[in-house]
Amino acid sequence: MKERIGKNELLQFLDTSALIALSDRNDKNHLLAKEYLIQSTSRGVRFILSNHILIEFIDGVSKKINKEKAIEEFKNLLDSKLLIKESFTNSDFDKASLIFKKYKTQKIDLTDSLSFAIMERLEIKTVFTFDKDFILHGFIMVPG
Repeated sequence: MKERIGKNELLQFLDTSALIALSDRNDKNHLLAKEYLIQSTSRGVRFILSNHILIEFIDGVSKKINKEKAIEEFKNLLDSKLLIKESFTNSDFDKASLIFKKYKTQKIDLTDSLSFAIMERLEIKTVFTFDKDFILHGFIMVPG
């Protein structure tokens, strides 16, 4: 059963770069990501995790670390009460295709374009990420 997204709830989109930083103690953004997660959740923030971000992250863990770690991360994300899982729609994909084509001279990929489309549909302005491409499309990147 899909959880309803409340309009008054403090919501932020969760990007793959934040998941990587939280998961990998050797990542240059690990401490910052961990501190941000603690601070934001104490304020009641919840995070939107789209299925395409989940897949991108888990596939990366499978390939770069190992399958056992990927299964552990997958279970943790699916069980998390801080996350609201969100699937992309056909309309999101169509919009992402247009966004992807719009940025001909930028390195914005289709995954980010799909995130942009979902964020626009859900009217979410803030994204927990270390990927500056979100700023190009007008979103607020946290932590700073």
